[in-house]
Amino acid sequence: MEYELIVIGAGVWGTTAAHTASQLGIGPVLLVEKNPGVAQESSSKAGGIVTDLVWHPDDIEWVQRSRILYERALQSSGDASILQPYGMLTLAHPNRETLLGERARHLREKGIPAETWDLATIQQHYPELDRLASDTIGLWTPRDFHVNPTAYSEAAFREARSLGLEARLGTRVDRVEPTANGVRVIAGDEVWTARRVLVAAGTWSRNLLDTAGIRIPLRPYRVQLSSLDLPNGYHLPMLWDLDTDVYLVPDGPHNLLAGDGTRLFEHDPDNYQTTGDDEFIANIADQVTRFMSTADTAGLRSSWAGLCGGTPDRRPLIGSVAPGLYVAAGDQGFGVMRGPALGELAARVALDQAEAPALNPLREPFSEFPIRPGFTLEDDL
Repeated sequence: MEYELIVIGAGVWGTTAAHTASQLGIGPVLLVEKNPGVAQESSSKAGGIVTDLVWHPDDIEWVQRSRILYERALQSSGDASILQPYGMLTLAHPNRETLLGERARHLREKGIPAETWDLATIQQHYPELDRLASDTIGLWTPRDFHVNPTAYSEAAFREARSLGLEARLGTRVDRVEPTANGVRVIAGDEVWTARRVLVAAGTWSRNLLDTAGIRIPLRPYRVQLSSLDLPNGYHLPMLWDLDTDVYLVPDGPHNLLAGDGTRLFEHDPDNYQTTGDDEFIANIADQVTRFMSTADTAGLRSSWAGLCGGTPDRRPLIGSVAPGLYVAAGDQGFGVMRGPALGELAARVALDQAEAPALNPLREPFSEFPIRPGFTLEDDL
């Protein structure tokens, strides 16, 4: 049997791409994933923040589209865990006052609510933030929400299966081979053929395309997140501290996610430390107690690490790399925030229903380019 499209990778991008193709009814579609379930690798390890605080015009559009797709998944599945409307408070010192003010005005011009707060206003709304410096300022964006990437991907996957999607979970693809009439996908003793193949395997996409003699400009780097137990409970929104890059995400009445452990050097997606390192664990505890005294009694539940895909210009890689062979990679640390929109776009590009020339994955040759953070308030890093 020949498939019209095979999608390799079942994270947020891959499941959305498979769902989009299934909705279009273009012919048999197969989703292949090396893990036993969907969104069990880097997607599951993400912080899950969805915010309008992006500066690139494309990102603004993709976040808005992703919001719609996350909300649709919530409504169609009835799974309330898919998103939580916490709002986000971005903290900074006075030297960022102009930047925060500009971002607030930019959002309001687009009809998106945003307010700048001084310390008194911050503590009026969230008195638990009792250890902030007296000159702390904040940017409040109440529309921002937290998403559960695994719950979203499972909902998209279930709906796609009802539309005819075939799936092979727990199956690791060994190589891809472009042919005169399409692409072969080899996984152990199994071989599938398709007119088109979309590699959406996150940071592993580079290694897989290497098997076809294609090198994309993608460098995996490591990020870390921890889960803290606050036995007395707490009341907080999502928090992002610009000066330390620490972020906090509520995760139930006693559980708080905390991250800042970005390691901006290349890691092997088949061999990296998947737990938080000692330095990160010690540092994140100190950082959280710097915000609030209630964290003094916090305990560590667990810590973990995942990989992000850096690109030379910090933009995604979406498009053709050979006849019939496509890739969607390069999340740059905020792939979940834009994930549904980018997965949808990747499917449409692979099926010749959309174009994205600015995202051409071969627009720059592979090189040892410096890895830079992707999600920032500034556009000139």
